[in-house]
Amino acid sequence: MHLIVRVVIGGLLSAVVLIVFASLLSSGKSSATFTAQNIIIRVISGVFYVASMTPLARRIFYRRFPRFLAIFVPLYITGTLTDMIEAYFYTSLLTPFSLVAALIIEGLPLLFITGIIAWLIPANEDARNAPRFTQVMRERSFFSWTWRIVVAGVPYAAIYLFFTMLVTPLEHAYYYDAAFIASLHTVVPSTATTLILEAVRGILFVLAMLPIIAVMPKSRWSTGLYIALVGAALEAWIPLLGQTSWPIMMRVGNVLELTGDACGRALLMALLVVLPSLQASRSARQQLAADV
Repeated sequence: MHLIVRVVIGGLLSAVVLIVFASLLSSGKSSATFTAQNIIIRVISGVFYVASMTPLARRIFYRRFPRFLAIFVPLYITGTLTDMIEAYFYTSLLTPFSLVAALIIEGLPLLFITGIIAWLIPANEDARNAPRFTQVMRERSFFSWTWRIVVAGVPYAAIYLFFTMLVTPLEHAYYYDAAFIASLHTVVPSTATTLILEAVRGILFVLAMLPIIAVMPKSRWSTGLYIALVGAALEAWIPLLGQTSWPIMMRVGNVLELTGDACGRALLMALLVVLPSLQASRSARQQLAADV
């Protein structure tokens, strides 16, 4: 219960951060930020942010800055960097300069939320003796990590197209609604650009999960399940909560598509990138050495 209270308090503090930044960045009336609907959305988003990062924070017994960084990297890359890069190619709103500005501005609230998580969510005592990130990275050669990250990341282009195709019946009508498309400032890149873009994003998604892969002590499948949860929460559930101007079926379609994307990525990471339980493998090696 004590941990649940910490998560709720962290969620409320994160909601305050989101509300303050939304108010500061609001181009219209700032009073719209403080409507009951928007406040509820921010509170739910804040709780999702903290709850999704809590299992990671509980496993990180690093010094302050490395611990902060290990929480911030999955949050920022999965929830901001990959989405902004995609938006640059799929909308007419972003220039190179505005893309860089958006990456900085969108990252600011996440810095505060990361600080809240690192402050409120303590590490488990048994995490004190867990291997550090650099120790885990040494379990494989640089070449082994590289090919695994690339092979797990590049097929995301196919995963993306597959789930896009599955939800097309839900979203098809809206993409032929001229007014709706105009409001999104949508641009459709070439197929080649899409494939390259999503392959690059796939690699970024894998890199974002390395702090999680390094500290999760259970089986590769439980780690994969947690990776799917983090991906879905940061890329689908939280962002789409705020898209209140979208038709409901458009939001449902996007939630299903992005949740499916997160599960597909997680499956590849579980198969190719996640290490077997490091503590178990070390114990086995120690037992083998003792028997010899």
